Amino acid sequence: MKDDNALLVSGLIIEGGLGPTMLVIREGDFKRLAEQSHHEGRPIYSARFGMHPRERNRFFEFLIPIERLIERFGMTAAIPGAPAPVPPPMWRSDIGFLGEAETIRLLAEAGNLNLFRPFPDLETSELVVLDLSTRGVLGLQIKTIGVDPAHPAGTIGVRGSSFRPSPTTYFVVLAWQRKKHNFHDECLLVPSGDVRAICKPHESEGHMSFDWHPGSKALTHLDGYRISRAMLASRLVDRLGS
Repeated sequence: MKDDNALLVSGLIIEGGLGPTMLVIREGDFKRLAEQSHHEGRPIYSARFGMHPRERNRFFEFLIPIERLIERFGMTAAIPGAPAPVPPPMWRSDIGFLGEAETIRLLAEAGNLNLFRPFPDLETSELVVLDLSTRGVLGLQIKTIGVDPAHPAGTIGVRGSSFRPSPTTYFVVLAWQRKKHNFHDECLLVPSGDVRAICKPHESEGHMSFDWHPGSKALTHLDGYRISRAMLASRLVDRLGS
């Protein structure tokens, strides 16, 4: 913990989500209030709190019900009965972030995988996956398209200048359903060594690209890469084991 103004967020994972109480506290306040011990000369800070905290808990002022969590980040929760705000248009970068977050969530549920985000994000591998059992490592490039009934297919672009295929690097492609506000059940898992072969013959402005229609019944050159989103973690675990 190097920045006393950074926020530390802690809670309890339960079936179906998070527990009813969250700790949101500046790192400086956490170090001041937490119990301190040492391990091999390094300080370790620890704290505990219940899901129904009492005022005598030293962290009481920093504990908040889960439904008020966003208030600690400077946002206001919706008022019951108030008209819903009109959502802003969703930009390509927003959809991309959703896809990255969904992939991380799916892999985190596997339990035996550690995930790492390289920074800055300039490499083909933007998410690195480590299997704690086999110590195998894979790199992932995550792409997300937006689809709706009027536009059931999308184009996936790959920047040619930074593309570096490798036997241990895969592309994960997700489809965000704009009208339903959720992800399509189908996704693509493509070895990076196959990417050039499935792209269009010619690059455009330094980008390779291919089109994908999730859920389509037509036979295409992408059929060998189609899997259900629920199977993504197990497929990657299989590859890490081999």
